[in-house]
Amino acid sequence: MIHSSLPNIEKGSFTICQLYEIGDQIDLTKASTCISQPTERKEMSVDVRQAESIQIAQPPVQISLGKKELTLADLFLTGVLTISIYDLGAIALTLKLDLPEGINWLTIAQLIASVQDLPDELQKEFLSKVEELETVLKPAIDKPNRPAIMEDYIIVIVEKLVGENHVQDLAKNPFLGAALLGEKKPLSSSTSQLLTQMSYYRDDLAVFSWNGAILIEPDPLAAATAVALIEFANVELLLMRSYDQSLDAELQKMYPQLPKGKSRFALPLVSRYSRLLHEIQYLIAEFTEVTERVDNALKVVDDVYWNRFYTAILNVLRVNLWRSGVEHKLALLHQTYSMLHDEADAERANSLEWMIIVLILTEIILALIRH
Repeated sequence: MIHSSLPNIEKGSFTICQLYEIGDQIDLTKASTCISQPTERKEMSVDVRQAESIQIAQPPVQISLGKKELTLADLFLTGVLTISIYDLGAIALTLKLDLPEGINWLTIAQLIASVQDLPDELQKEFLSKVEELETVLKPAIDKPNRPAIMEDYIIVIVEKLVGENHVQDLAKNPFLGAALLGEKKPLSSSTSQLLTQMSYYRDDLAVFSWNGAILIEPDPLAAATAVALIEFANVELLLMRSYDQSLDAELQKMYPQLPKGKSRFALPLVSRYSRLLHEIQYLIAEFTEVTERVDNALKVVDDVYWNRFYTAILNVLRVNLWRSGVEHKLALLHQTYSMLHDEADAERANSLEWMIIVLILTEIILALIRH
């Protein structure tokens, strides 16, 4: 059982986040006009830990869908459902539920375990909201498309613990990590490698895993900044996975078009690969452009903590691993393009040589005929 040495939570929230890609790009200005209810652009607060150093090229549009009530792990909870629309073509549905005062960590573990697979009713509601939003935003979406891939993440925010507590001591408590992983029993020491911990002041602590995070943070602005960075990291993961899947599909279509051997009847000066070269060149340009847009969408400068925070969550989510896969496939496309381009050049040169030979032979034959 979760050890009693972990103090109960006096004030906190439990957030469920699901992310979907709905197109190549979303015009946020058009998106705001498509939505009848008031919207806002979600900016970082400049009042928290030099958060002005977090530069978002296009802050997402946020929509509030009102209050939501549901029961999880036999606990009745109320909260607010919101949607964040990113210009990168992704949307994030966030259900932030208020935790009852004095809730213990065993219940937190049960809550996390209960949403590893969302209850059918809640999952259907999320998908319904996504479909509604796709219809409303259609004029603002470039190349509407929703792949089967989606991402989800859980965030427990603890604003205040019961009694006087030393947060740094909690970081050493193995039951904290067990709760984050949805486990009721203590874990072995080796499982510490599955978690990443960070802190800035003595009264705050961030613990990450691949499926969720616990933020013990008394400053609401700092907590909001951390949640925004976690959400954006999940957007980046979603897009990298989507790009990787799209590249796989394009490569599968491209491979059958590659030459199996040298054609003995290729027409002179007509490249057999012109269409394929054009398709490969288009793919390289398209996927290079979208990865650059992701890279430039968010920058963290002049702030060591938030920089490390964002890097840590990217590492935990293995975003760089997916990025490497995308870059490897782009490198294969580059190599294929170079190979086909060189072969096409060789064919053209060979065709020109034969034409010169034919012209010379023609001149000789005509000369002999005249004499």
